[in-house]
Amino acid sequence: MSGENSLELIYQLSKKNLDQYCSKQDVELLVLHILGINRNVLYREDPSLTENQSIMLKYFIKRRNLGEPLAYIIGNKGFWNLELFVDENVLVPRPETELLVERILSLYNLSPLRLLDLGTGSGAIGLSLISERPSWEVYCSDLSFKALKVTQENKNNNKMNVHLINADWLSAFSINSFDVIVSNPPYVDQNDKRLFEDGVSFEPMEALVAEERGLKDVQHIIRHAKDYLRDSGCLLVEHAPEQSKDVIDLFNDYSYSSIRQFQDLNGDDRVSFGKIV
Repeated sequence: MSGENSLELIYQLSKKNLDQYCSKQDVELLVLHILGINRNVLYREDPSLTENQSIMLKYFIKRRNLGEPLAYIIGNKGFWNLELFVDENVLVPRPETELLVERILSLYNLSPLRLLDLGTGSGAIGLSLISERPSWEVYCSDLSFKALKVTQENKNNNKMNVHLINADWLSAFSINSFDVIVSNPPYVDQNDKRLFEDGVSFEPMEALVAEERGLKDVQHIIRHAKDYLRDSGCLLVEHAPEQSKDVIDLFNDYSYSSIRQFQDLNGDDRVSFGKIV
């Protein structure tokens, strides 16, 4: 296999791994990562892998076939307009979560405001927003110090100016502090079959699973966020589509106004919004 051209190697390994997690696209991305090239160079020049690179590729494929997310293996994931470092201490950012970024950008212009990304993980939401709205003051908070180290690396890599806070939800902040609070909290029920899907078992369970049918943290945030929002401030929360009615009921129970939901690209209710009068 030493010195074998990349395209032939991708074909051979993809054919061998048809019934496992590692797809042809995964093999291709692993080759690009190992060689440090882009797809155009791969298909134009068809470079060869050294013996050591071939061994590394087989090792990465083995990890992928055990279900480990590709993003953990190569150490990064694209989100919005950023490339983010990720490891086993944070969730792999999902395309669905970009809806939170999209909706906030559509609601607020370049005028200065103060925003909190609550339970930031890799920093995907907060960093994406500050990249589009550099005049904003953005705080990224998380209970996990290990997660915040990932956020710190992404802050540095992308040269973004955000404040990092190690805190249990809103405990570190003063009331009436923010114009916008946004959160993608744990919202998966502990018995949900999605926890057994490809890659999920490698992700931090504390960032995925919540008690009370997945609603415990969502309820906590909706209940308390209004005390930390300024007048006319708003809260946006990501949740599972099947939780839509429960989440809307929570916004109503805690007297938010202008309550609405936004759909992801699949047409599922994914984000709920409420405002403080």
